[in-house]
Amino acid sequence: MKALQSKAARSVSAPDEFETALVAELRHLRTCEKALQSMYPRLKTTPQLRGRFLQQLAEMQLRAERLDAVLNPIGAYHFAPPVASSVASSVA
Repeated sequence: MKALQSKAARSVSAPDEFETALVAELRHLRTCEKALQSMYPRLKTTPQLRGRFLQQLAEMQLRAERLDAVLNPIGAYHFAPPVASSVASSVA
């Protein structure tokens, strides 16, 4: 009986762990977004921030892309658009 309860507890905890990780990642992205928003107006007056701003923006974009790939694995594959082949047949 305990084995059955343990198995059920594991199957319930796995989605909980995923949701916890998901929420933590979304919170981190939101925190990064707020930091970038507060930094942006100061870029004109403080050019030294530009490098830091761009680095944080790149890191945030990468994290967002990885999160998107986890949530939408099929969409993560970048399928090449179909190539229209034009066949020119010349009849002489």
